Amino acid sequence: MRLRQPGRRFGGGRDPGGSPGGAVPGDGAGAPSPPGRGLGFFAVCLAYCAIILDGSVLNVAIPTIRDRLGSSMAEAQWVLNGYTLPLAALLLTAGALGDRIGLRRMLLGGIALFTVASAACAVAPGVAWLIGARAVQGVGAAALLPATLALVPHLFTARADRERATVTWVAAGSIAVAAGPLIGGLLIDAFGWRSIFLINLPVGLVSAWLARAHVPETPRHRVPLDHAGQAAAAAALGLLTAGLITGGAAGWAAPATLGLLAGGIAAGFGFWLAERHGRHPMLPLSFLRHRVRTAAVACAGLMGFVFYGTLFVMSLYFQQVRGLSPGAAGIALLPLTISSTVGPLILYRPLSRRYGHPAMLAAGFACCGAGTAVLAAVGPGAPYPVALAGLLLTGGASTIAFSALTSLLMAATPADQAGLGSGLQNTTRQAGALIAVSVLGSLLNTSQIAGRLPAAFLIIGIADVGGITLALAARRVRGGREVSRGRSG
Repeated sequence: MRLRQPGRRFGGGRDPGGSPGGAVPGDGAGAPSPPGRGLGFFAVCLAYCAIILDGSVLNVAIPTIRDRLGSSMAEAQWVLNGYTLPLAALLLTAGALGDRIGLRRMLLGGIALFTVASAACAVAPGVAWLIGARAVQGVGAAALLPATLALVPHLFTARADRERATVTWVAAGSIAVAAGPLIGGLLIDAFGWRSIFLINLPVGLVSAWLARAHVPETPRHRVPLDHAGQAAAAAALGLLTAGLITGGAAGWAAPATLGLLAGGIAAGFGFWLAERHGRHPMLPLSFLRHRVRTAAVACAGLMGFVFYGTLFVMSLYFQQVRGLSPGAAGIALLPLTISSTVGPLILYRPLSRRYGHPAMLAAGFACCGAGTAVLAAVGPGAPYPVALAGLLLTGGASTIAFSALTSLLMAATPADQAGLGSGLQNTTRQAGALIAVSVLGSLLNTSQIAGRLPAAFLIIGIADVGGITLALAARRVRGGREVSRGRSG
């Protein structure tokens, strides 16, 4: 998946609002779109919602799973990360594989595997089985996730339609995040923790049925897979995650911790070598020479850290510090999750048209930083309105930032690399979530969680500052504003 020319402009003209550029069949205002595209897009969004819902539901379930299965905090972290690790590790290969064998085929295969693994999670007799089934879920999610965004240019050939579809795709994920803690908490209170996996079964069946009928197959690009790069990426993420979790349980100076972290760094260097010297790298380094693309990809990782780190910490806070039930904790988290739907659905399009995507990216991270600062003041006896304000700010601003970075990335990526761009964006976002749970879970691996909350939010605040810095750098790139309106700078 190599770029045609490093400095080439994609899209060939202005695209108001930052819709995905590049050459797609029938690109233009009046080009015909595939029949049944509305139902096809609904199937894509439904599959996307399933994997996002699964992650947000599990955050409120962790304390209950720990109690019911008698697991430790480290094992509970692996219940979350057992899913996120293969998801993050395989996204790049899945994106490239989707371009190679067809995005529709990847979507259907991913839905099938994810749905079957969800059933296996629901009948898990112990924590080891549950972690293993979660890993299989992650593989299925990795297969379908890049296809959900990469199929948008093929379902919607007119630029304005693609712009609306891209923002709707972001909103669909936000709605799933919003519904997750509440649905999960209520299901756990009523039927137990196993019920949260059973909700994936009807969702998977309906999305697969609609996708088979209404999603067209895409052209195939026959490029060999990068086995060395994939192995190195999976090893790097796995070893670093294990090292971060082990550090919280065994100590940061323990030989096992240091060995795992050193192995992860070495594997990361091996990945860089494989991508630099490989004949068919899954991540051509030339793809990241475009500075706006690089900034958008890095911001995706930081936003994954900020949002899922906040969700993880506040889930533990409401249940283990304030003593709320899973259902009550889900209700308490609604300001974070519901406000995350407001950004893409109501605020983003008019604001981005006036100020541009780079400015909205910086503003989103800045507002997240303000929300993090408010949450850092929350303690055992703090009134709920304090948490409410911080959750509202973080939730609403997070999807404004995510909408901006998605629009920037897709506008600067050619259509024949849509799978690569989508896979890379989602890889970094899931890696950010993976690292957040590992780092913050290790920090809060204590009976005195309340005393460590300020340190947890300080770490999240550092990620906010990093996002602001990258967004401002993207805005300074010559032609950055043209990228936000559909041209590559």
